Amino acid sequence: MMYNFSYTRLKEYSKHLSANIAAEKQKGLASEVDSELNRKAKFYCLPGLKGTDRDPLAVLIQILSKPPLTKASTEDRIVRTGWFCGTYIEDDLLEVLPETFTCLLLFLYNGTKAFMAIVGTWF
Repeated sequence: MMYNFSYTRLKEYSKHLSANIAAEKQKGLASEVDSELNRKAKFYCLPGLKGTDRDPLAVLIQILSKPPLTKASTEDRIVRTGWFCGTYIEDDLLEVLPETFTCLLLFLYNGTKAFMAIVGTWF
């Protein structure tokens, strides 16, 4: 569950998570993750990933990288992906959940455990 989550602030979340990843890398906490420094996060809504009409929209998070020593015109590549979903949430839970919370109970992630820990801690 996320407190005060807003789908209109996805660009802001992207900037904050990108800054957090850079800070972790600079502190040396992310050194085992990989050696590339140019990381950025992007958040997207996935409106088609809902079990029922009452379920919140799913959120896709992509961690992108530009390999070092590449041309400025080179596109970023996706190196990690995660999805927050809240499909088939029981009505009992939705009725007692305050409006300030968004219920995205399932986090599907493709990436290393160390990098997932950084993303998970940020959330």
